[in-house]
Amino acid sequence: MALELIEQLDNLYTTTWQLRKKEVIDNVFNATPFFFWLNEGNRLRTEQGGRFIEEPLMYGRNETVKAFGRGDTFDLVDKDHLTVAIYQWRYVGGSIVRYWVDDQKNRGKAQIINLMNSKIENLRLSLIEKLEQFLFGDGSDPLAPHGLQQIVRDTAPTGPGEDVLGNIDSYTYPWWQNKRMTATGPFSTSGIRDMRHMFNTCSKGNDTPDFILTHQDIYEAYEDELLEIHRIVNKKLADAGFENLSFKGRPITWAPLAPEGKMYFLNSKYISWVTDEFANFDMTDWKPVEAGSLDRAAQIVVAGNLTVNNRRMQGVITGIEVA
Repeated sequence: MALELIEQLDNLYTTTWQLRKKEVIDNVFNATPFFFWLNEGNRLRTEQGGRFIEEPLMYGRNETVKAFGRGDTFDLVDKDHLTVAIYQWRYVGGSIVRYWVDDQKNRGKAQIINLMNSKIENLRLSLIEKLEQFLFGDGSDPLAPHGLQQIVRDTAPTGPGEDVLGNIDSYTYPWWQNKRMTATGPFSTSGIRDMRHMFNTCSKGNDTPDFILTHQDIYEAYEDELLEIHRIVNKKLADAGFENLSFKGRPITWAPLAPEGKMYFLNSKYISWVTDEFANFDMTDWKPVEAGSLDRAAQIVVAGNLTVNNRRMQGVITGIEVA
């Protein structure tokens, strides 16, 4: 009977997870304003395996374009202006552990469902928290997905190998560097001017940052600078429960784990969260915790990474001081 109970509960947990997986994924990517914004912009995409995640880049211009007159000829030299950024898959996961004694004590249908949903909910909340930590990572954890402090760096590299992202060294290829500046003074006197400068620096024609993300105290300082009549919000973010304001018509919001003293100007057109469709918050097989044990464990795992294919359109202001 013990083995029969184990098999029944294995199937129940697996089936329930499959039924709830889409809901859990939606919850994960709607719980953090940055991931919500990527999701709204269709910048969450899936791929089918592969050794790497590849992002095509365009870094040069077609030099054959020119004004011409009668009888003129064109240069036929095919200059290579394309390259590829290569990102490694990164893996995130957590365990659901079942103790046989707990399974036996909660054999009533209602008790089993309550216990199962409690374990799934706990893992969902833990995944949200961990992915938000990774979102603001600086690359110090070599196994973690790339974070904003790694993609949008505070400082320029001072030598080869210091800033290699997507297998491209930004010291050797400066076009692979993001924009950056240090605040020119306290936010109360220089904040709006610095924001305007960084926004324009990250813009090219009508290709501009579409999302500004910062720490809570900076967001509140920006709020203090605005007259009530000018406090325009982005409806999509507001409907999703994220407090936000507007700067040049673009939403600005904050995240609890955003680094202090920094404000990110992001163009989501060039940023993606990429996952493997066969390892997208999927549950592994159930297996004994250890040989001979009746206790069981399964993992929820995701293979993915945060990628960028144009760092020049991303920027950060550092050293922001608020009163």
